[in-house]
Amino acid sequence: MSGEYQTIVGIATAKHVVKKSRFYGEASAVNSHDAVKKFVADVRSRIRHATHYCYAYCIGSGNKKLEYATDAGEPVHSAGPPILTAIRATGLSNTIIVVARYYGGTNLGIGGLIRAYGTCARACLKNATLETRTFYHNLHVNVPYSHIGTVVTLCKRLGGQVTNIEYDPTPNIAIQIQQKELKTFKAQLQSIGITKTELQ
Repeated sequence: MSGEYQTIVGIATAKHVVKKSRFYGEASAVNSHDAVKKFVADVRSRIRHATHYCYAYCIGSGNKKLEYATDAGEPVHSAGPPILTAIRATGLSNTIIVVARYYGGTNLGIGGLIRAYGTCARACLKNATLETRTFYHNLHVNVPYSHIGTVVTLCKRLGGQVTNIEYDPTPNIAIQIQQKELKTFKAQLQSIGITKTELQ
């Protein structure tokens, strides 16, 4: 499983008009369900009173990949899936596209909607600036007081970061570790007798 992926820098936008129906697309990087919810809410606040807010996203990779698409009231499979297909075609991960539609008074039919939503989503990605990022996992590790320094050192040696340490009731270290180093890090923890880790 690769430890790197490509996603979008900032927000990419596009507009598409079909028979007076206006489609406004926005694409961005996301890495969690909370980030998805926030971005959809932000799009709603920027593009107000649209008839529909359809979106799709992809988070993670390999057998950990999460994909989701919603038609948001449009006919089944006419909006979300074409948006998701656009993301898949680029190979991007940790990426969301929201397409807001203002109804123009003429029914486009399912085929017309599929083409319109897909075209707007692809235009978003065509306008996007891309960058390569590294997959990270968040771990919580319960450790004895005597092993705190050792665990912190192991983490930093593998390019990870300690994001928080709680001492009560027992020491718990929050760690961000690269996906490609996760197996090695867990093996090193086990070698010093630490087996209780929680992956988030």
